[in-house]
Parts: sequence; C-alpha cells; structure tokens
Amino acid sequence: MSVATVVPKEPRAGVRSLWSKEEAQRLYDLPLNDLLFEAQSVHRRHFDPNRVQMSRLLSIKTGGCPEDCGYCSQSAHAPTGLKASKLLEVERVIAEAKKARDGGATRYCMGAAWRSPKERDMEMVVAMVEGVKALGMETCMTLGMLDPQQAGRLAVAGLDYYNHNIDTSERYYSEVITTRTFADRLETLSNVRDAGM
Repeated sequence: MSVATVVPKEPRAGVRSLWSKEEAQRLYDLPLNDLLFEAQSVHRRHFDPNRVQMSRLLSIKTGGCPEDCGYCSQSAHAPTGLKASKLLEVERVIAEAKKARDGGATRYCMGAAWRSPKERDMEMVVAMVEGVKALGMETCMTLGMLDPQQAGRLAVAGLDYYNHNIDTSERYYSEVITTRTFADRLETLSNVRDAGM
C-alpha cells in the first residue's frame, strides 16, 4: 500500500485515496501472500490482468545532484565517480521517445538528477513533455521538488504522471537524507496534486 493512492484523471468506482490508520494497519498486518492476493484482486477489478504496460525511462540530466540521499548514485556526495551531465537537448529526448514508442512503449518517463528544476531549464522540460505527448505517449517525469508554478506549467504541458518518492518515514528521514526534509517531499506532492497531475 503506497502512502498516497494515485487517482486517475477520471477516477474509477471504488478507488480510494483516504484511509484511516486502522485500515492501513490491517493491511500492514496481513501476511505477505494475503497482501499480494488483495493487491492482485484490486488490480484485476480495474485492469486487464494479462496486459503489461511498456514504459521506457531516460535520464535527461545525469549526476551531480546536490542532495545527499544515502541510496543514490546520482548524488554529488556519492563516491561513484559519476560525472554530471547537462540537460539533454529536446530533439534528442524526442528521438529517444520515438525509439521507445517504436519498440512498444506507451509511457515515456524522464528523470533529472537535481534538487529541483531551475527556471532556465523549465522551457526545455516543458518542450520535452509536449514533444513526447505529440507522439501519442503518456508522459512521466521525476525532477525533484516542484513549486506550485512549476507543477502548473508541467500540468498545462500535458504531463500525466509525476514520480516523487518520500524515501522513508518521517522519523527516520534524517538518517537517509540531510539536505531536505520529509515536509519538503510532501509539499511537492501537494503541489503536483493541486496542479491536477
């Protein structure tokens, strides 16, 4: 059970996004195989159980992230020797998306290793979303933290999904990451939700 249930633009009957603590605890306490059965039952009620969506992921900006996430090789603090790259050109991203589509992918995910997009990069990021959408694909991005204006621009451009993990529990957060807070992550989730993604 994820912390926040993703609600589609046209919610399906029975999809819930608000759970009581008691309901969440009951799911948490289930034996693993019972939990898997419950998850499969929910999936089968809403999706073809024998269909898999093909997605492709492209790193549009690799390495050099100023965050110190203890699990991430993209961090400038990680001893990986990974060199930071600049943001890819829009044309290259669209060309890679075409290859993905031609290979059977219906969703294209773009990720950037940074704390949050800089204003100077937003025009290119928006153009990437618009270009991939023009290919008839769903779009997904993970760009770090977003303010309300950035989330709004991405929503207007047609971004379908925003991947933004909360990483760990609030209590344990500073053991994994010290360059941002748990509340920072929740704020971005709120901004994305308010923008309609």
